[in-house]
Amino acid sequence: MASELLAIGSGPANSADVTVDEGEQLTVCLKDTAGPKVHSGRVEVQLKDDDAEYFTIATLNNVDLAIVLVGPGVYRFRRSVGACGVFSG
Repeated sequence: MASELLAIGSGPANSADVTVDEGEQLTVCLKDTAGPKVHSGRVEVQLKDDDAEYFTIATLNNVDLAIVLVGPGVYRFRRSVGACGVFSG
């Protein structure tokens, strides 16, 4: 079932932390108000370390719309530019 992780908006914003447990996967994808065609925006996929710092491990944009997170960990999604949001499916 689809779930919004980062609301559509413009300008910098961070999602809440999202946990992927051992043996699970999470598919995440960009979205915008125009539907499935994202025209602008960039979102960094960040992994949280044991000191509560975030490291960028991938970037989503109008070419690379989705990623499947297969490793256990705590992630967040950081919109740096553009008008877009993130959902999981």
